[in-house]
Amino acid sequence: MAESVVNGVRLHHETVGSGPPLLLVAGLGSSSAAWAGAVPVLAERFSVTTVDNRGTGRSDVPPGPYAIDEMADDVAALVDRLGIGPVPVVGWSMGGSITQSLLVRHPETLSRAVLLSAFPSYTRVQDAWLDAGLTLRRAGLDAVAVGVDSMPWVYTPRLLADHDAAMTLAELARKDPYPTSLAGFEAQAAGLRGYDSRPQLPTVTTPTLVLVGAEDVLTPVAQSAEIAALVPSARLQVLPRGGHAMLVEYPDDTLAAITAFLS
Repeated sequence: MAESVVNGVRLHHETVGSGPPLLLVAGLGSSSAAWAGAVPVLAERFSVTTVDNRGTGRSDVPPGPYAIDEMADDVAALVDRLGIGPVPVVGWSMGGSITQSLLVRHPETLSRAVLLSAFPSYTRVQDAWLDAGLTLRRAGLDAVAVGVDSMPWVYTPRLLADHDAAMTLAELARKDPYPTSLAGFEAQAAGLRGYDSRPQLPTVTTPTLVLVGAEDVLTPVAQSAEIAALVPSARLQVLPRGGHAMLVEYPDDTLAAITAFLS
């Protein structure tokens, strides 16, 4: 584990493995812990760096809001500090938004990009999910309750039908030693609400995989298709199984698609 100060913010990051570099960027309110299941698999081929975006995990929580471009600038500065660029980047959900900003603002930072369960603009669908989550957090509900409420948005009905499996996943939130604070979540959420990358996407030339599950209700296939249509160097891949958290529910399928593209 390590820490670097970039743009006046202390970011926590970790690197595992000894192959060519790979950077993973997590979504809204998520720290590098979101990649816990993926890192051991990816580290068999890559030197995998995960980062806690500002406001999450062990990184600083400066006053918000945090614009997507601001968080992308953090990541670009970290890549430069670590000397690993140009590097392939996998961005999940809001991490996909950060990665889109990297593609536009810092193309020299990336060699390839995977936009996992991503979206080109913030919509009413994401608004409904985010409003509910913020209400529960502000009411002081614990992380497990917040996670259970979010489950229909990110997992498939097949997983939710298995109560024990669903609750086992929900309980993982209670074991997080560095949970995201309300202030950090609100600051990221405020920046996300005004997000729209569509006007800039046609300028992207970096090879990009837009990867989504056919059952994603939070960031539907149509949004990934829109990204792929706007980015000249992008390819769309829709996995037949999986929702927004298909990396957790169907890790083998998801990681196989990612590694095939990166290889």
